[in-house]
Amino acid sequence: MPESEVTGGIDSQIAQWRQMMAARPGVSADDADELTDHLEAQIGDLRAAGLAPDEALLIAVKRLGSQDAVSREYARVHSERLWRQLMPPSSAHRRPGGLLVALVLAAGCGLAVRLPYALLGEAASSEFYPRAAGLLVLPFLIAYFLIGHWRDDTGALRRGDRLGGAAGLLTLLGVLVAGAVPLALFPARPDGQTFWLTALHLPVSLGITTGIAYLGARWTDLSAWMDWVRFLGEAAVYYVLIALCGGVLTALIVGIFYAAGLPETAVSQIPGWVLPLGAGGAVPVCAWLVQHKKSVIENMAPVLTAVFTPLMSAALIAFLVVVVVAGDPVTVDRDVLIVFDAALIAVAAIVLFTVSARDAERRHVLDWMQLILIAAAICVDLVMLWAMAGRLGEWGASANKLAGLGCNVLLLTHLAGSAWHYCQILLGRAPRPAGASGLARWQCLALPVFGVWALLIALGFPPLFGWA
Repeated sequence: MPESEVTGGIDSQIAQWRQMMAARPGVSADDADELTDHLEAQIGDLRAAGLAPDEALLIAVKRLGSQDAVSREYARVHSERLWRQLMPPSSAHRRPGGLLVALVLAAGCGLAVRLPYALLGEAASSEFYPRAAGLLVLPFLIAYFLIGHWRDDTGALRRGDRLGGAAGLLTLLGVLVAGAVPLALFPARPDGQTFWLTALHLPVSLGITTGIAYLGARWTDLSAWMDWVRFLGEAAVYYVLIALCGGVLTALIVGIFYAAGLPETAVSQIPGWVLPLGAGGAVPVCAWLVQHKKSVIENMAPVLTAVFTPLMSAALIAFLVVVVVAGDPVTVDRDVLIVFDAALIAVAAIVLFTVSARDAERRHVLDWMQLILIAAAICVDLVMLWAMAGRLGEWGASANKLAGLGCNVLLLTHLAGSAWHYCQILLGRAPRPAGASGLARWQCLALPVFGVWALLIALGFPPLFGWA
């Protein structure tokens, strides 16, 4: 290989290492530049000693220490920086118009959520919103991502291939158009099973597909989808915080207006405007926050895993004990099965977000905790499939039963694959980075599979079962 190509490859890896260091808590851009200078000096010394470029890079990175260790040291020395992580970045490092674009889109998103109720009244709550929620919000999020791809950090226009090419845009547009089909063609029957199957599954498919807009040209790379998982995890944290603050603020405003003696009919209208405007507007704002603070999931995922994994494992084991005592899972109450179906989906989400923040270079006690949780979930899933098969044989097929059966089959496959990859890592049967990469790719593969399945349920089951 020509020396220029080797050097170019090393330079790109150094640039990637610098970018990851700059995103660490407590590490400023100047610190990242200084660390990069040290890294390049180490590489130069090692190459002068006769080492190949890739060997010099690996040794130099190891000498500087792991990214976690370096960032912890900087955070300890400059602890005040951790309290400024959520502040807007300085003008020198801010994408032109980034916050302004987010706020404009937030206003549009909030109005898009609120106006249908103003036009349709109570009918919007029961017939329109359940199937339209994703279509009202996600186009504004997609617009924010696309605007970000169109311009670089200096505000200059980028080439069109950064948007993911024609295939990415057509796929994204096709799913959005398909998502509008139930609103345009399907009858609104809130008392039917298929109406709520569409309402539950359509946002899942639309949300996964939105990752194309976020990833841009990388959307065809399966491993890149873990970035979309990280984005969703961080955005969920921010959204919950904003929702809590918004709820408290709304209650205070209402209380103040009541105390001021304003008419009750006028004050009662405030939550009806503030809550939907805030619920929709918070989505682009969360996207902007994630773009400027990319470490929440990295810091929170291990903590959440340590808290929820033992609790979820105990709940699943308790369910298995109940089934053993009952003797026949078919007789277990239907509502109990629904609850534990939701628990299995929660387990898959916990595993997915934990893997997104997992250190690929080492094993951890959380890996054992995850494996125990997955094993318990697999046992519960098998019991659920047994119960569903029995109910199908005894009472016949229905839209809900078949949708639940298919979902549990997909969950069982996903959990079994996750358990196998965790075993490979924990038993040391494969090199740790390779095993971890396999685990991450398996999680990424679940996204398009569940997205396609959810779209088939949302669009196919209503006409198949006669809108029942």
